[in-house]
Amino acid sequence: MRKSSIRAFGIALFLAGASFTFVDFITSDTDTEAANINVPRGTVLIKKSELEAINEEAAEAKEQLAKIQTDYSALKNNTVAVNTSAKKTVKSFTLVIKKGMGTSEVSSALEKAGIIKDAGDFELYVIKNDKASSLQIGTYDLNVKMTTAEIVKKITRSK
Repeated sequence: MRKSSIRAFGIALFLAGASFTFVDFITSDTDTEAANINVPRGTVLIKKSELEAINEEAAEAKEQLAKIQTDYSALKNNTVAVNTSAKKTVKSFTLVIKKGMGTSEVSSALEKAGIIKDAGDFELYVIKNDKASSLQIGTYDLNVKMTTAEIVKKITRSK
């Protein structure tokens, strides 16, 4: 009796497992088929309202891009116009060196006129190159485009 009971119990478990597998197989196929009717693999399904919203956002983005591009080109043209007008006007200055003026007075006058950026650097350059004693009394036309070496060469005498 024991052998037949165990056999019956085993057959019952087998049939229960087979029935669960069969039912699961049948229901999953219908769900999968309903979701994939005439849709190729890798395709995303969206609602029409979502598609319209996305298209509206894309149109707004295109309008913003066009506005930014026109603003950029206008700004670029203005910058070019400003640069060309700035290049045409070169700041010049007439430096008058009087008797008794030293390098500090000359460098501060050049800095105030905007010909050089730093009076201390100019003064150090003059002293390092041993030109402090070579400053010449006179009137000199200088401009912003001149380098420190050109300015020093113009306002000193050659040794």
